[in-house]
Amino acid sequence: MSRYYTADRRDLVDFLRPYGQLGMVLDIGCAGGRLGRQLLQTGLAERCDGIEPNAEAASQAADPLHRIWVADLEAVTGQVPWTDYDLLIMADVLEHLIDPWRVLAELHRRVRPGARLLLSVPNVRHKSVVLPLLFQGRFDYADAGILDRTHLHFFTRSSLLDAVGRAGWRMVAIAPYIKPKYRRWWFPHRLLGEFLAVQYFLLVEK
Repeated sequence: MSRYYTADRRDLVDFLRPYGQLGMVLDIGCAGGRLGRQLLQTGLAERCDGIEPNAEAASQAADPLHRIWVADLEAVTGQVPWTDYDLLIMADVLEHLIDPWRVLAELHRRVRPGARLLLSVPNVRHKSVVLPLLFQGRFDYADAGILDRTHLHFFTRSSLLDAVGRAGWRMVAIAPYIKPKYRRWWFPHRLLGEFLAVQYFLLVEK
């Protein structure tokens, strides 16, 4: 099974940890349920459900998660009890959607006031994309990473914030994921953050 379905997401768990008990969680694109399992094991989530279109991945998620819809998000939108959830998660999902702006607005419309949404999105302004484009004129798709050929849309920090804002969400917190090798005290990682961030983690609220 692809590493996408079994990837460790302690980075997202650590990002959420300061917000304490998260209540009822729905992981949209839950893959093999690894993130949900970690949230439950750490006591951050009271319960975690999932939506996952890949049947093989969903079968792995059936153990840690309480309920799983095995379908694309659009196919089950009318079946999900959205107002039951305190937190929705879309970890590396937004860039795969045909119309992420519409989905963000639709989720905002359906959830209850006070509900939150966690996003993790690749940063197309990362140096691995910008430098080859600037100096070599290259924008080469790959099997994985920021320029994964299955990505339909690309976001920077600014365009991500604009997308959630237009959909009606209010920002709670945003953080770049920068590899530890760049977080040395002597390295200007804060100044160069938008070029070093592989992803952005964003928590928003209705």
